[in-house]
Amino acid sequence: MHMSRDGEPCHVEIFRRGQSEVIADGGDDQELLPEGVQEILKASGFVEETVPPLYSWFQLPPNLGRREENARSGRALAALTEAGYLVAFDPDLSDDGD
Repeated sequence: MHMSRDGEPCHVEIFRRGQSEVIADGGDDQELLPEGVQEILKASGFVEETVPPLYSWFQLPPNLGRREENARSGRALAALTEAGYLVAFDPDLSDDGD
């Protein structure tokens, strides 16, 4: 289980880093994200990024626009929650993207 930036336990945290990319993280070099979480993120359009040897995270592709980033993040949130995962979700991703 991961501790979110707000100190809450979760399986995965989805957030906007600054004013740029949308990140989904929760694993570390000892404990990767659960396979089910990884599958849902990929199905929602997130792409796995890595820094060898062991660190990995998921991120939405650049240049989607805020509206599309928020829509994909929201779909991931809904699917992850429905599957029983605890998600720390950045409220900035809930707006309409304007």
